[in-house]
Amino acid sequence: MLSFLLIILHGLLIVFLYLFITKAILFQINHKLKQKNYWLVVIATSDSELEKGMIFNLTQKLSLGRETSNDLTVSDPFVSLKHALIVQKRGRFWILDQGSLNGTYLNKKRLEKQTVLKVNDFIEIGNTVFQFKG
Repeated sequence: MLSFLLIILHGLLIVFLYLFITKAILFQINHKLKQKNYWLVVIATSDSELEKGMIFNLTQKLSLGRETSNDLTVSDPFVSLKHALIVQKRGRFWILDQGSLNGTYLNKKRLEKQTVLKVNDFIEIGNTVFQFKG
């Protein structure tokens, strides 16, 4: 009788583990499907290396500035070496100015602190304007 109960418990444990693992896999698949892609589109620029309509995909972090070590280099005398940073935190993208001389503008207002980006926001650094899309 005891061995029969152990067999039943063992079987229930296997079914429980199977259901748990299946649910975990389905959750991961569903979560990946819900993740949205976001990008920056060049709207206007004086930089000969950038063209109107160019698209830059956003991942975890995107640094913008005149220095070539940035993820996105903007060759413009009004852009600081390290001008702005876009970072993803908790599923949202935030933009912050990195102490640039001429400032970073979001929808024509100078950034004073890090701010959450909303789809269709306009970002201006120097003579270059990007639009945040998703």
